[in-house]
Amino acid sequence: MSSRKSKNLPPPRQEMIDAVAEAMRELENVAPDPEIVSSCPQLPGIVLDRVIGKPLDRQGEEYRTTINDYDKIRAEYFQALVQHPIGRTLALLAVGPDGLKLMEAGRSPSTLVNIETPPERAIRGRRVNYNCHHVIPKSLSVVGGKPAINHPRNFVIANTTRRGRDQSQNPHHLWHSLLLHPQTHNAPPNTEIPVYVVRPLFPFYPPITQGFKSAEALREHLKNLGAPSLPEVWEWRILEFSKAVGHKAYNVPKEYHEITRAFGELFSKANRDGEANQAARDALAHKVEKLSAEWLPGDAFVNGRQLGPDHKPKNQLPIIESNLTAAPEMPLPEKPKPKKQRTQPGIASAVPVRAAAMKV
Repeated sequence: MSSRKSKNLPPPRQEMIDAVAEAMRELENVAPDPEIVSSCPQLPGIVLDRVIGKPLDRQGEEYRTTINDYDKIRAEYFQALVQHPIGRTLALLAVGPDGLKLMEAGRSPSTLVNIETPPERAIRGRRVNYNCHHVIPKSLSVVGGKPAINHPRNFVIANTTRRGRDQSQNPHHLWHSLLLHPQTHNAPPNTEIPVYVVRPLFPFYPPITQGFKSAEALREHLKNLGAPSLPEVWEWRILEFSKAVGHKAYNVPKEYHEITRAFGELFSKANRDGEANQAARDALAHKVEKLSAEWLPGDAFVNGRQLGPDHKPKNQLPIIESNLTAAPEMPLPEKPKPKKQRTQPGIASAVPVRAAAMKV
């Protein structure tokens, strides 16, 4: 989106403002115990949310419609999220003042990190982008939940690094490679199955870029950013997340970098062709079978096979049923009416004549 177009965006509609407020309330209610945030240090601040659904054909109409509808509300959602008082403060913590400005303009936040200035080279850096994570994936048809897919209750702004061997700043693709892709790949056709979707407990993930050992340190940081203190429930969650990651910036565990990178390769030019893409998806699902089983309960499917009632996952992520599918439909903005062009007497009839003369 160009900066010129961003400046001309209308303010978010009341429907979107209300939907964001509902999403924030839902986040507060979904896990009232802040210790849930730190219960699994490898994947801190997320829970598995159990839904019933079936994978969609990525070439099908419902999948394309979901993506097109999201594109129509994307900029408005960003604006409304940082208009919300808590959303604004959490945005400053997660993406900083520059990321906040981008969201105010209806754009996805991004930051420049790892700046290096060796004397013999030009300044270099790596841009970290944030993309929208659909908690219920766009590629999943959920019983009774079609309206919920593009509702703010189903959105999280997640850090997403698309390229490179270092996948330490790519939790978004980690969730897809480790947990989401293996559950939906080769799932029984035309069959509704339980799917454990990844539900972060923050509207931004990771929620912090530095650690905080006390509420006082967090409040001082917010004061320096020009932001008010957070409600107690959010302070506790931030502090629990900080404790889980050792009071520093969150990094994807190194043992998952290979599969996280492999998920990103599904969208590379080399794998864009249908057959090549299918082969890459097959290979990834096969590669992560054992890893995925370490995180998922017995009624989950992994690469088309249900783990079974005797299965016990090695790692325990909190499991909830938040009833995301009960979210009301997010209305799309109305198409703007075309403006009538004003013409002076005599001008309108002269235009076709000149146009005809130019064609000769």
